[in-house]
Amino acid sequence: MSEVKSVTNNISAPLKYNINFRAAQAPVYQSEADAFIKEQEKARKNAKKQQNLNTGIQIAILAMLAGSLAFMAKQSGLFKKFNLEFKNLAKEKSLSEIALPQSQIEAADRIINRIEHHDEIMKKGAREGTAILFYGPPGTGKNTFAYAIAKKFSNAKFVEMDISKMNSKWHGESEQNVLGTMQAIIKDANKNPDQKYFVFIDEIDSVMMQDVGANAKLSQDILNAFKKGFNDLTNKENIIVMGATNLKINPELAKMEGKVLDSAMLDRFAQKVLVDLPTKSQIKESVSKFYQNPQRTMVDDTVKNINDPRWDKIAEFLSNKHHETSFRKLTNILGTAGEDAKIGQKVTFDDIIRAIKSHQQNLNATDAEIQTLVNSLIK
Repeated sequence: MSEVKSVTNNISAPLKYNINFRAAQAPVYQSEADAFIKEQEKARKNAKKQQNLNTGIQIAILAMLAGSLAFMAKQSGLFKKFNLEFKNLAKEKSLSEIALPQSQIEAADRIINRIEHHDEIMKKGAREGTAILFYGPPGTGKNTFAYAIAKKFSNAKFVEMDISKMNSKWHGESEQNVLGTMQAIIKDANKNPDQKYFVFIDEIDSVMMQDVGANAKLSQDILNAFKKGFNDLTNKENIIVMGATNLKINPELAKMEGKVLDSAMLDRFAQKVLVDLPTKSQIKESVSKFYQNPQRTMVDDTVKNINDPRWDKIAEFLSNKHHETSFRKLTNILGTAGEDAKIGQKVTFDDIIRAIKSHQQNLNATDAEIQTLVNSLIK
């Protein structure tokens, strides 16, 4: 019988090498639908990232713009508060201290009467609101006249609006400045109904003049804003609006000078008062009041004597319309006389004559006119 060989010895025999087997991963096969969905998801994630990036950039740009606009607005004054400054009338002249012609005395009486008896006058059919326009050459005392009228009232608050300072290079700010100031006045007047508010607008023609030039649209915008604010002011019983202009209000004369005021705006003033160059008697009265000041002790008695014949001749010379002698010019002449008088000596008529000569050009006076005046003053 043949020998059968056992295979167990072969199986149990030690192997020459140790071998570690790693489990093989079976490949995952995707359908076309799965691949498409995965691609779409990836595209959505990329789009979201780009959107977030764009949003961040937009927010940064908007923040920069907001900062720039805020800076520009701050620089332009758009955020400013409209604080009112009231004039101290205690230092201003009263009506009795001003050399006024009869026409201005009567005008002052009408204005004061209207303010004091407003309710009664309204019942008689007077126009609503108190608005007065003072017009006439420069330096004739329009401001002083307005101060003096307001000073008649112990409960007066006087505010001056300087339109020239309200103009701005920023679009819309000029209108905002005008309306903002007017609304601030109304707000204050509402809080104090027992007080009289005098609103004085000097050089009011800066917002009343018709403009047909390159700035016509801008001027019209400011004018419209001013009209609205003006109407709001005059609707208040305790607000008195006073305007002043050096321009002619007669349309024909204004056209000759090429400076025409807006007719609709002119009609808003119930009273228009001419404050003209002083007459001979006004000049003498003004000189008398000037030298009645107790502080002016260094002035000769002959100069203080307004009845001296020389003052008649000087006043007649200065009152000539050709010389356009305003109260301001007269005060300057008298002031120059005091400055030129020798130290330690009183002001004499010689000093007055020298002062007039030094203002010759400002008085539009010829050498012949000055010499004629000097000859007439020689005793």
